[in-house]
This record gives sequence, C-alpha cells and structure tokens, in this order.
Amino acid sequence: MKKLLIFHPTIAPYRIDFFNDLNKTFETRVCLRYYNLKSQKFDYDKIAAQFEFEPVYQDSDIKGHSRKFYWKNLDEFKPDVVIVEEFSIGAVYVLMHRFFKRKKYTVISICDDSYNMVAENNDFSKAHKMARKLIVPRLDGMILVEPMVAQWYSEHYGKGTFFPIIKPDEKARNEYKRILPQSLNTAKEHCLFGKRVFLFVGRLVNIKNIDSAIRAFAKLDQNENVLVIVGDGPEKDNLIALSKEIGTNTIFTGRLEGDTLYAWYNIAQVFILPSLQEPFGAVTNEALLAGCKGLISEKAGSKCLIENGVNGYTISPNDINKITEKMLLISKEIEPLKEVVLKKNEMIHRYDELIDKTIEYINSI
Repeated sequence: MKKLLIFHPTIAPYRIDFFNDLNKTFETRVCLRYYNLKSQKFDYDKIAAQFEFEPVYQDSDIKGHSRKFYWKNLDEFKPDVVIVEEFSIGAVYVLMHRFFKRKKYTVISICDDSYNMVAENNDFSKAHKMARKLIVPRLDGMILVEPMVAQWYSEHYGKGTFFPIIKPDEKARNEYKRILPQSLNTAKEHCLFGKRVFLFVGRLVNIKNIDSAIRAFAKLDQNENVLVIVGDGPEKDNLIALSKEIGTNTIFTGRLEGDTLYAWYNIAQVFILPSLQEPFGAVTNEALLAGCKGLISEKAGSKCLIENGVNGYTISPNDINKITEKMLLISKEIEPLKEVVLKKNEMIHRYDELIDKTIEYINSI
C-alpha cells in the first residue's frame, strides 16, 4: 500500500468524503495548517467528527506556512505520494525538500482553478498566475475541478485529471430525505406553497453578483415566484435595500449550515449561482443532489455539472436580461411548489465513478 501525505489548509464540509476515501485507499497522513476556514466559520467539531483519520495540525502559534511543519512531516512519514494545495509556498517547500534531500516521491496538486480563470485571464491575482507558471512544470500531477480545466492543463503542461467538488450521491440523498419534515415546516412558515422557489446560497459579497440576480428576478411575476437568499456578508444591507427598492419577493435567511440549510435545498426548485468569478461552487452540487435545477454562471467551475436543457442552464452573469430569459425559460419547466418530497437527483456525474478514476490516476503516476 502506498504512503500518501496530504498538506491542506483545513477541511471544509464538501471535502470530507474525498479525504476519507483517500485514507481508505492509502496509508495516509493528513496535515492541516489550521482548524477552520478563514472566510467561513463552519462548525468544525461537527466536521472533525466525520473524519476517518486523525489530522496532524500545525502549531496554533505559527501563522501561515511553516517550512518546519512541512519538512518535519515529510521526514517522519517518508511518503510515496504527496498532495499539496494549489501553488502555495507549501508546495514550494515540498518541492524544495524533494530536490535538496534527493527524494523520489510523487507531488500532486489539488487545484480549484476554473476554466474562466486559466483560459479567459480572470485569475485571482497576478501572483497566482505567476505561481502557476513556476510551480506546475515541477509537479507530477494535478487534480482539477472541471474537465475543461483538466484538458487545458493537459494541453499546456501535459498533466491533469478531473475530480469536481462533489459529495457521494446516496449519502447526501439520505440526509435530504431525513430532514423532509423540517423542510415542510420551513415551507409552511414562509408560505411558499403555490410559488416557484429560486435559491441562492453563499457569501454576500460583490463578486457573487447577487444584485444582478435580484434585478433579473424583479422582471418575473412576484406573486408566483420567490427568491431565497441564504448567506451573510458585507453586501447584505445593500441587497436588502435593493430588494425593497425594486419590489422583489425576496427572503433573506442569514447564514445557515447543516440541516437548516439542507431544508431549503429540499424546498427550492431552482438554484442560482450568478458569480462573476467562482473557482468551483460546491453549493451547486448540494442543490443538484437535492433535485434543484441549476442556473449557473458560465464563469463558475461548477458549470461543468450542468447540461443545458437537462438539469438547468448556464447563464451570462454580466447580462441581466439574459439571466431573466433563463429564469423565465426554466420557470416553464417546473410547477409551483405543491408538496415537499425528495426530488429527482439532478447530478449528471456520479461520485463513486469519479473517485475511482482519481485514485487510479494517483496510482498511475
């Protein structure tokens, strides 16, 4: 059995199953730099309770990347394969260790770049773009989140496979089924029966482009449709004011997670992600698994989960009229909410098939 060493910032809910399955397949050590995401404060105790491994954490008094943390675990564990985070300084420390200590382990990066970022010059920053050019040629493999990105990396660097940020289908579906009673109560509380329910989930920040979604939604019949916005952030007050100003039928729930969030996926018929830049968008997978149709930005990595006309449509986030057109089009395909039941799974990719392919890729390098 190969020895796999993983370096990662922390583990978000949508990565738990991926790391657990790697742990089942390899003799694994998972090294995390901190206990929670900087931008999103998940209930980490609930996340950690689902780990099938015991992570090694960087000392809490050390900020950022520490070469000592990386080299100590590399020397102790003696891996065959090392997985690093994108093009970070941590990846550089691993590559330096392999070079100076003349080791022969394989180095693979997990990277969340979207096609819009790599092929359409919409990177996070110039530093990220430069780091890609410097680090990728020295890596042995890449795990990317969408097939077009994997193809781009293969064409430019001769490496890359595709594993999106998705959850195991059956496990997620069982969770949605379990909370149907809670979903029913939520639908009754907000008087949603007889309406088409559009849902957004995410941080309320400019780059998510939620104001465009509200303006597009305003052109729909507000008596027959409702827009639910789940999340918090610096744009919340502005978005509430906009909604009141133009008279949209909008519900702002604040930030939700766990069962209270999943209850909304059971209720909604349409999930919208209108981001101007989105490396992936794990919420798209969560919504599709619950049976929502998707209206997903063509700038988002998770557009790879959408087959136009089958489980939703991709949308142009910069054109409000075109967003409205897709909202009206998808409205004709769905009925107003009559009952809260477990809807048909709208995912076009299956977790089990893709995790097996990814493990084969790791073994083949």
